[in-house]
Amino acid sequence: MNLKFILFIPFVEIMLFILFGDFLGFFPVIFLIIASGLVGIYFLRTDINIENLQNITNKPQDWIYKKIAGLLLIIPGFMTDFIGLFLLIKTLRNIFWGYIPQKTKDYFYTDVKKTRTDEIIDVDYKDLDEK
Repeated sequence: MNLKFILFIPFVEIMLFILFGDFLGFFPVIFLIIASGLVGIYFLRTDINIENLQNITNKPQDWIYKKIAGLLLIIPGFMTDFIGLFLLIKTLRNIFWGYIPQKTKDYFYTDVKKTRTDEIIDVDYKDLDEK
């Protein structure tokens, strides 16, 4: 299913290029693609200092959304640009957050005090090189 969706994305992007090219014209479409790429580069640049690092650790979702949106804005195409702009609006991010599986959320947002090394695994082994 995922492979079909990945192969479907370029088809949709080409159709949207044709559609927007008919409505807006060639040069405005090219300008919009270049402008969205520049905005994407702006969101992907990293100038982290101590204050920004503290904000990132307090709210990592905002930082992650900005980086994903920047990456989507760099990819030429209107569908990826719409999704990237969708991720930049904080009120609409909750809709995107609802599509992430709960297992993934639990894996990345576990309690720091709870470590995975607490489990004891009992293993028997046999050395195959011994004769």
